[in-house]
Amino acid sequence: MPKIFRRNLGVKVASFLFAILFWLFVMNQGTSDKLIPEQTLTIPVVASGLPQNMVVMTQLPLVRVRLQGINPSANIKDIYGQIDLSSGEPGERSYKINVNAQVGTNVVDVTPSNVKLIIENVQEKTVPVEALISGVPAEGFQLGATFVKPSAVNVRGPSSILSTLTKVTVEVSATGTNETIQISRPVSFRDKEGKPIFGPNPSADILSAFPSTVDVIVPVMAKGLSSKMVPIKVTSSGTPAQGKILRYLVPSPISVEVLGTAQALKGFDSLNLSPVDLTNLTEDKTFQIPIEKVALPQGVSFIAGTTLSVVAQIGPGIIQKTISGVAVQIRNLGTGLDIEKAFTPIDVVVEGLPDSLKDVTPTQIQLWVDAIDQVAGTYTDVKVYWQLPPGVTMPTIPQVNYSLKAKAKGAE
Repeated sequence: MPKIFRRNLGVKVASFLFAILFWLFVMNQGTSDKLIPEQTLTIPVVASGLPQNMVVMTQLPLVRVRLQGINPSANIKDIYGQIDLSSGEPGERSYKINVNAQVGTNVVDVTPSNVKLIIENVQEKTVPVEALISGVPAEGFQLGATFVKPSAVNVRGPSSILSTLTKVTVEVSATGTNETIQISRPVSFRDKEGKPIFGPNPSADILSAFPSTVDVIVPVMAKGLSSKMVPIKVTSSGTPAQGKILRYLVPSPISVEVLGTAQALKGFDSLNLSPVDLTNLTEDKTFQIPIEKVALPQGVSFIAGTTLSVVAQIGPGIIQKTISGVAVQIRNLGTGLDIEKAFTPIDVVVEGLPDSLKDVTPTQIQLWVDAIDQVAGTYTDVKVYWQLPPGVTMPTIPQVNYSLKAKAKGAE
């Protein structure tokens, strides 16, 4: 047996060593992102726990970290620095950087171990929208007054930026056009010098707007014409179904852009639409108004793409409701007088829209009689004064009877 073991011993040892090397080679293939047992890395830092009404105004740094006893299965991508901002406050403060690594990995050193961050409150502000029109239209055409809808947006962002933000902008090109431009465009944020506003991380938006896009209409007309924005007036005919009323009647849009010569537009100050028929309506309705049926002065026309509609909101009509047990007071009673018997709470009838009446309680209604200049005696059918909640009226005036008497001596 020893002879067999020693036979070709050199070849056997070489084969064994080659097998070990080949195993190590195979185990390391495709694991270039795996960590070696000890290494110094540069890792990113992330922030967590920051309240929604605050924002970090400092670029988060990269940090160097030295690790030992690394888990062989650890991946570089799983190691990063973390800052807990759940207790963050507005202003500049130093925060500790904790390294997030897999179990079994020992963090020997972090450089830097702390970082100064500036945190600001997030606020909201309504600012106007300005349309920036670039380029010139086709030969023989000109641009009219630009219309932006909505004309203002609500912007959310850091207080220091909002304090200097006076507007947002939307960019539209009119180069070579020969017809009215109607387009939706996202708003952009620029400083007073017209430069884009960025936060600490240029790839992340520091400001947001609601709505984020606006509609822009740029009238394009033949030279020699003018444009004018005129309000729309609407009326109605007929009555809604029984028990229903018209809550409101609103045109959409509330004003419209028209084109014409300066002379034709001179006396044209409003656009009156034909009455919309509300006969027997039981619910809301939108009336589409064909623009070809709208009467315009001679020489005046709508811009291309104009649409008109009228919205009628129909709701329940006025109803009545009895409120029981409403207290009645007496005011301005003379110092030497007293009421013989306190008023018994009464029932009153009130009226209004269902939404206004549904939550009315006796304590929300104040009733009283005014005894100013009255003397001892009996008073009948005295009208009651009242104060009611908004939207509530009283169709009939309550009346009460009462008697006044002189106070007993020593009762004052």
